[in-house]
Amino acid sequence: MLKNNLQYLILGLVLLTHAFVLNKLIFFPYPELFIYPYLTNQGLKPYSQILDQHFPGLMFLPINFDNLGMISPEVARIWLIAIVIITQMLLFYISRQIFKNDLKALLVNILYLIWQPFFEGWVFWIDSFLPLILLPAFYGLYKQKFFLTGLLLGLGIIFKQVLIPLSFLVLIYIFWESRELGALRRYLYGLSLPIVLMITYLFSIEVLGDFWFWTITFNLTTYAQYGRGAVVDSAHLLRVVLVFGAASLILFKIKDKLSQMILIFLIGSLTGLSTRFDFVHFQPALPFAVLATVYGMERLGRLGMVRVFGIGYILITIWWLGIFYKGHIGDKVFFFDEQTKMVASKIQLYTKPTEKIFVFGAAPHLYQMSKTLPAGDVFVFQFPWFLKEAEDRVLEGIKRDKPDIIVSDRSVKIEGLPITEFAKEIDSYIQQNYEVIDPVGTTSIMRRK
Repeated sequence: MLKNNLQYLILGLVLLTHAFVLNKLIFFPYPELFIYPYLTNQGLKPYSQILDQHFPGLMFLPINFDNLGMISPEVARIWLIAIVIITQMLLFYISRQIFKNDLKALLVNILYLIWQPFFEGWVFWIDSFLPLILLPAFYGLYKQKFFLTGLLLGLGIIFKQVLIPLSFLVLIYIFWESRELGALRRYLYGLSLPIVLMITYLFSIEVLGDFWFWTITFNLTTYAQYGRGAVVDSAHLLRVVLVFGAASLILFKIKDKLSQMILIFLIGSLTGLSTRFDFVHFQPALPFAVLATVYGMERLGRLGMVRVFGIGYILITIWWLGIFYKGHIGDKVFFFDEQTKMVASKIQLYTKPTEKIFVFGAAPHLYQMSKTLPAGDVFVFQFPWFLKEAEDRVLEGIKRDKPDIIVSDRSVKIEGLPITEFAKEIDSYIQQNYEVIDPVGTTSIMRRK
């Protein structure tokens, strides 16, 4: 009884520590999580009026973040902490089932506590949700519950299409291991169910063609050419190699069924890196990296080389964590700073709820913060790769609706490119037809001349 209570006490301490850490770090909730659901609930159609490249998830479906109450950064941080705590509990349960050892399960939790904040765990994005889906899907595969595995992966694809390669790897594994058509059918039935429901919904609101363009065609053409991000630096790559590369090499060394399943989910959930090499995109794979690390210690721990590696791993981890926490403890919330809040308040002074305005360069979720709507009933993030496809349409909407108020920040640069250059036509129209009435820092509230 005492032993059982002790393991839960340690787990509880890990959970409390993790929640405390996330509450003390800077916070970066992606604006998309606020603006997309808000506009959806205001009647704008995803993909035809809200132009975006992601699968709908909880941003574009009838049930979304906005009507679930996630409308402020304070609530978003609670969501993030809750997601991480549930992930920790899933890790403990699954680890205990596959390792048959409470101490090893707790070690998995401790490693996740160490690395989850480090790999941009203070960032709240779609990737933050995926461990809640991928861990049960992995356990379903482990228990040969193929319909459940497919159902969960299908649900994951609705959140992010980069999980399609993972679902294909799982399909190959099931066929290779079972050689049964029945097992494949159960998996494919589960996988297809959420996807068919998503497609049916998009067809019913008449946006299926737009959905195909932005999530498939655009991603493979314009975004692939212009939106991939900066070159990976050696410091970031070294961190990834230690945590994820070492875990993968361990699994290749062991070569049993469990290691194969962990490796499939580890590699398959890293496919999001094909677009941008940001640390937050490692979050879906991180649970499997820590599982692989503990499993490798269990299977290869007697080798002298592994022990040397373990000592080096610990020393490097302590060094990196010291650097990380020095730079990330604070109360800063990206995109919800005092100036952005002031601009939102100013907009409300000059507008009525649901009035159409236009935000140029400034924070895109100002529409949500000020309860306004975009001119022309079209919204797109003002990145160079999006405006290559949509600038003319955005400008037409401004000219048609002639909003009384425009919010402009001409100082904005995206990956070194000034917005006044890659959105030159929109900027020129604003300068010709609007005048500043209320400057707030680099942002100006402008009224039509």
